[in-house]
Amino acid sequence: MARWLLLFVLGLAALTPAGAGAAEIVNGGFESGNFSGWEVRQATGAGKWYAYKGTKPPIPHERGAVSVQPPPQGAYAAIADEVNPETLLLYQDLQLEPGTAYKLSLLAYYDSYSALTTPAPDTLSVDEEVLGSKPNQQFRIDVMKAGSPPDSVDPNDVLLQLFHTKNGGARSMAPTQLIGNLAPFAGQTVRLRIAVAATEEVLSAGVDAVALSAPDGTFPQAQLRRIRPRKAKANPRAGTVILPVQVPEAGRLIATSASGKARAVSAKPVSAGVVKLRLRPSAKGRAILDRRHKLRVGITLTWRPLTGGSQKLRLPVVFRLRKS
Repeated sequence: MARWLLLFVLGLAALTPAGAGAAEIVNGGFESGNFSGWEVRQATGAGKWYAYKGTKPPIPHERGAVSVQPPPQGAYAAIADEVNPETLLLYQDLQLEPGTAYKLSLLAYYDSYSALTTPAPDTLSVDEEVLGSKPNQQFRIDVMKAGSPPDSVDPNDVLLQLFHTKNGGARSMAPTQLIGNLAPFAGQTVRLRIAVAATEEVLSAGVDAVALSAPDGTFPQAQLRRIRPRKAKANPRAGTVILPVQVPEAGRLIATSASGKARAVSAKPVSAGVVKLRLRPSAKGRAILDRRHKLRVGITLTWRPLTGGSQKLRLPVVFRLRKS
């Protein structure tokens, strides 16, 4: 009887999924077209969070917004839109198992039709009785203590600030990948809170591709966002080449030549954007370039993002040298 009971228990264990109990983001890509898995709050009723697609503003032309940035990944993303002063909150609680080293990844972007301003003292309120005559035009993303007030900016409630617009900062930001280390909070329940306060004009703030890493802090290779080289431009006077490369996040980009005809060069972008690699021929390559005034080299690009994994691309580059 004891033997059969043991076999029954082992059978149940075998049926239990290996990842059962692992922390996860629910509906992190908003591909459901709604906010299932998320809590959504508004202060005045003059705006909302929207699961949207395309470039048409959810609230068109009321306060000057002509278009919004399209979802950077998949068909849908989340965006805040307002017709009058509003505080908009979007949040989800995450239960992190003890002994884990999770990382949080998401894409954030925005367009503000007025100067970015965080009042002092800081608050997410848009109430004139709280602000007086001070403006409040800000977008912030925080990891907070679970159970803290969703609109709190108290440092005792905020465990980790992933992003916060700066006073007088750029009024627009293209989709940028943000990475947060949740390892210090292992064994706790934390809250991811995305907040917008807009008193002056439209602040179209968007998020997409919200995801957790594996418990050891690594992201699946399938989740790696890829680099995109652009057209290289030769400088015949200097005998060099500028190679622009679109990178999706922070990481390290390395260019090498298997033939040894070009020098290795690297860059460490701190955010998404275009990296311009300045390629130079090696001594071996320069001797050929001086003689022929043209040098074709195979370049290998190696991309190592902070989220883990790697990508390699091979492409031809042509150096040219003007005849004297």
